[in-house]
Amino acid sequence: MYFIGTISIGTPAQNFRINFDTGSSDLWVPSSSCHSSCNGFNKYTSIQSTTYVANGRRFSIIYGDGSSANGSFSIDTVTINGIAVHNQTFAECTFLRGMSNNINDGILGLAYPNLTTGGENPLFYNMWSQGLIPEAIFSFYLNPDTSAESGGELIFGGADSSKYTGSITYTSVAIEGYWEFLMTSVSVGSTIVSSSAYAIADTGTTLIIGPTAQVTALNVALGGTYDSSSQIVYFFLTSLPNEYHLNLVILFKYTVDCYNRSISSFPNVTFTISDTVFTLTPLQYLLIIRDESNGYVCFSIFAPQNIRDSVGNRFWILGDYFLYRYYSVFDIVNNRVGFATSISYDWTQSVDSSLFPTTTIITTEATTHTPRQGNATDYRLSFDFYFFTLIMMVVTRYMNSFR
Repeated sequence: MYFIGTISIGTPAQNFRINFDTGSSDLWVPSSSCHSSCNGFNKYTSIQSTTYVANGRRFSIIYGDGSSANGSFSIDTVTINGIAVHNQTFAECTFLRGMSNNINDGILGLAYPNLTTGGENPLFYNMWSQGLIPEAIFSFYLNPDTSAESGGELIFGGADSSKYTGSITYTSVAIEGYWEFLMTSVSVGSTIVSSSAYAIADTGTTLIIGPTAQVTALNVALGGTYDSSSQIVYFFLTSLPNEYHLNLVILFKYTVDCYNRSISSFPNVTFTISDTVFTLTPLQYLLIIRDESNGYVCFSIFAPQNIRDSVGNRFWILGDYFLYRYYSVFDIVNNRVGFATSISYDWTQSVDSSLFPTTTIITTEATTHTPRQGNATDYRLSFDFYFFTLIMMVVTRYMNSFR
């Protein structure tokens, strides 16, 4: 699952489809000089821009699946929904490998500067330093309904109080790089499967990923079965502290029995952050896929993967399946991340009548759901100032492919 919006680079504007990623910090797009695996992408042509400034430093990203991108840094004006960020350093790639099926042209990273590959100032930091936004925050609303016209909303300089209910719970960033913070616990029903755990909020990751031992215990507690005969392939984009990106290819094999179990037999999964409980209900953490040969297969969206941060801590990645349900706010001045109940909290996927016996499944419009607020801070920005909204489209990939 990608959430993609359009940006432009140069004068006059050259448009690009961009994946907005809170798990990385670089901005890169293909170059007009790209000579490998570049068909179908929009490409940046420096000689056509009157605001182009040469930089020339080399840029290189290596992916864990063997794909890669190489090129050089350049400087130009980057415009997002009318906001022109001047003298922005970005990478134009001349060599791409293993990316021919990508929907997006490039990536715009929204994490901390120390995750950049070349030491450049990330775009959002320049947006703030150039006085283009009223607040040093950005916020995401991600829509789980893939049939909706809009995939979500990204706000630079504010938060949209019409997209969440209740208060925003803030937690301090523990280690700058990713938007990394401490979670008190992760529980399945009343059973704690992880405590005092590090986590990041990452729009560039689809599922929820955690340390292998803890996520294995979580899936076992859900009644999940490790099924070696069925596989669904997901591609996750996140960045690692040693200055390269990893494209995690996870063969996700934990399934649950949704033909013989009622929905009420599945426990809730809860994440406790800053004394507030964030709950995912069964239909929010089960991914139901129709397999032409085997009928429906129900996957748990919790994926085991041991990933370490810059100081060696294993951490959780709260990806889109968490962010669908909780509006997210990122604050670079106060170094904190905030979560509030999304207006899409109660949206559920459609469920075939053959699944979950003795249970009546009703697909409803999104309604208000408020978790225990704890020490939550009330944070609703006034609409008196002019803040900037970028409407993003949702693109689904590999959601129905089995290998």
